[in-house]
Amino acid sequence: MMLNSFSRHYKLPTAIITTMLLSTPLTAEEVTSGTMLNAGSIDQLLGKTLDGHMISDLIPDSTNRLIREFGFEMKLVPRSVELLGSETVIQRTEAHKGEASLDSDMRLANHTTGIPFPDLSLDDPQSGLKLIYNLLRTGWTGDTLDLNPMYFLVIDGKKGLQREQGWRFKRYLMTGRISAPHILNEELVKYESLINLYPQDTRGIGILTVNYTDARLADVYAYIKSIRRVRRLSSGSWADPVSATDILTDETFGANLDPTWYDSWELLEKRWILGASNSTVGPINLDSKDPKKRFPAMQLDKAPYWNYNDEYSPQEVWVLKGTPPPSHLVSHRIMYIGTAPNAPLFWANDFYDKKGELWRLMRIGFNNKIWDDGQVGPTASIVWIADVQRLHATVLYQGEDWAFNPEANPEDFTPAALPRQLN
Repeated sequence: MMLNSFSRHYKLPTAIITTMLLSTPLTAEEVTSGTMLNAGSIDQLLGKTLDGHMISDLIPDSTNRLIREFGFEMKLVPRSVELLGSETVIQRTEAHKGEASLDSDMRLANHTTGIPFPDLSLDDPQSGLKLIYNLLRTGWTGDTLDLNPMYFLVIDGKKGLQREQGWRFKRYLMTGRISAPHILNEELVKYESLINLYPQDTRGIGILTVNYTDARLADVYAYIKSIRRVRRLSSGSWADPVSATDILTDETFGANLDPTWYDSWELLEKRWILGASNSTVGPINLDSKDPKKRFPAMQLDKAPYWNYNDEYSPQEVWVLKGTPPPSHLVSHRIMYIGTAPNAPLFWANDFYDKKGELWRLMRIGFNNKIWDDGQVGPTASIVWIADVQRLHATVLYQGEDWAFNPEANPEDFTPAALPRQLN
């Protein structure tokens, strides 16, 4: 009655009135904070909202499968934390906005520091490539990382926890640094080292990777404990599986590659998904030998043994499709990357096999914490990868002393320095 009166006095065209009626959503029930989204509740929750977002709209097909087929559970909470990036990253990005570009070979050019391309658009055919450069080429989680140790949990979906490994992961950016000087060597992107600390039978295996700005394949060196020598490995291993895990080398921490190694990057859409921006996953409990208490977030007592507990809220993301060369083990990957221009948080990766069928899924939790240099910025809490075809999973579980932006020396990232990383 009120709408008819309004149209009579203001003479709105019938077409506009019809549009208003069709575009006005029915009021949906908002879920209570702490509601569990799982196989038993999903059908009842799809028509409800969280922070005003329809829950059905927050669940990609891959997450729907995780919940319905593999027992994945998500504790739903309103979004209380928005991860925007550290103040330094924000300042550096604003100061150098508009400088970065892509050259004729689609390589990053004229980039000094900060996020190279903070303003992305679905109308820009190069936006997908720009987004992956945003993710990979600046210190938005710090110029240095030292995850010592980082715990690998290798899990059989039918039998449970197979093994626990301790590794030390270190990264040192050489270009795109947020601290001055921003470029230490214009030919190098970064150094990364990965050293096995335990168990004793594998202790001492070490890998050093050197990435270049000109898109050449990385230099890879391995420390062989049995002969106490460093040997250079084939650069063609950039997409090989990481030993005894469910991760390929170019997938570590979401993505670890030069963007030009892929055939294409396509920005598909902007949408909302569920992500853990205030992750409740805490560090390992070193006081306990019982795996269920040692890794308190993990659901190691029920099949498929790889799921974990965390809190999820709506996150706005870019949906990015990456297509590697035909020689790669995957046909394509779908990445869900946060839209905050100074914090390209990689909430999720879905990897598809050569037949185009879902193969593996990666989920990452984040927090805002004080970095080692006193800044407040985003930090990762867990990196979780499940192979739903092989019923197997690898979880990078948080250690007590993960360091974001600690002091470091590039001289520690040489082949000769690999054995010293064991200390």
